[in-house]
Amino acid sequence: MSNHKLSNSSLSVVAVSLVVGLVLLPLSPAQSVTFEPKGSPEKTAGGASRGGSCLESSEVKASQQSLAALVPATDGELTADAYPTIFVNVPQSQPLNAEFTFWDENSMAIYQTTVPLTGTPGIISFKLPNSAGPLAIGKRYKWTVALSCDDNDRTGDVVVQGWLQRAEVNSALSTQLNSADPLQKAKLYAQNRFWYNTVAILIELRRSRPGDVKIAAEWQELLQSVGLTQFSQAYLVDCCQAQN
Repeated sequence: MSNHKLSNSSLSVVAVSLVVGLVLLPLSPAQSVTFEPKGSPEKTAGGASRGGSCLESSEVKASQQSLAALVPATDGELTADAYPTIFVNVPQSQPLNAEFTFWDENSMAIYQTTVPLTGTPGIISFKLPNSAGPLAIGKRYKWTVALSCDDNDRTGDVVVQGWLQRAEVNSALSTQLNSADPLQKAKLYAQNRFWYNTVAILIELRRSRPGDVKIAAEWQELLQSVGLTQFSQAYLVDCCQAQN
C-alpha cells in the first residue's frame, strides 16, 4: 500500500470546541442499535457533488444508488479510534479511481491515497493508516472521497465528504466494552454517540455472519435511525488496495 502526506490545501476547516464530559449510558440487553446524532444539522453533510460523465450513464441511474457517506446528516460525529475507518457507498460505474484524503483542523491534508474501483456498487471502506499519525483527542477533522472519471481532468470528479472528532472513552465505558461481545459493543458505542465505531463493528459482523437475520435487523435499525435506510441492503464490496 502506498500513501504520502501533503503540505497544504485550500479547503477550510471550522474550529469546534473540545469534547468533554461524555456521559456513560446504561446498556439494555434487549435494546436495538440505534443512534442519536451528536452534531448540528448540516445540509451538505454526506452529500456529493456530481460532475463526471462516467457516473451519468443509464446504468448508474438504473442502479438507484449514489455516492454517499455513511454518516448522519450532521456537521460531525465521534470516533474513539486514533486511526478510524471511513465507509462510503459507491454507485455502479465503469472502473475508475477513488481518492481518499484526510484533513486536519488547520486545513492541512495529512494523508491521501488512491485506490482502483472495479465499478461494483456497494459500501467500501478507507482506513487512516498509522503512517498518517494518530488523531488528536478533541480535534475536528474532515475527510473526502473523490471518484475520478478522468485522471487527466479532475474538474469532473464526484466528491463526498464527512467530518469527525476523536473523543476519549471514559473508564466506565471502557470497563463495559472489555466484557462485551461485538454486538453489545456496537450498542454501547451507539448509546455513547461514537458513530464511526458503531458502524465499523456492525459492518464487520455483517461480513462475518452474512446469514444472521438478527445482525441484518440491527444494521437496518441503525441506518433507519439516522435516515440512511436506503443503504441497509447495499452490498459490502471487498476492496480496496491503494495504488503504488
